[in-house]
Amino acid sequence: MNAKRHDHEAKDLAAARRKVRKEGFGSASRHILLCYDRGTAKCASRNQMRESWQFLKKRLKELKLDKRGGIFRSKSYCLDICVGGPIAVVMPDNCWYGHCTPDVLEAIIQDHLIGGEPVEKYLLSRKPSCEQ
Repeated sequence: MNAKRHDHEAKDLAAARRKVRKEGFGSASRHILLCYDRGTAKCASRNQMRESWQFLKKRLKELKLDKRGGIFRSKSYCLDICVGGPIAVVMPDNCWYGHCTPDVLEAIIQDHLIGGEPVEKYLLSRKPSCEQ
């Protein structure tokens, strides 16, 4: 039983590694996580979250920034702020943003993800390395 489990885990890990290589995860310079908790939707309405997520996906693809372009995006469930959302986090900079509407996300994409400068007006928190 233990050998079967080990074989199964090894196959799963090999498949996951192939996916990582195929999608270019190793080339990511930044990762943006966007609150998309449709269950509770405390920080923003479900419609706001959906609109922001759809915009982020579309815009990163348009700019050829997604995946092999060096920027990864993920939906996140509640980020425990529950006000002023949708909330986004840019990693590894650990910059947290509020009111991430499509217009704000465009500023984050242009200024922070491309330009490397955090968008002060919407910053909620950041670690020292995010400070310029």
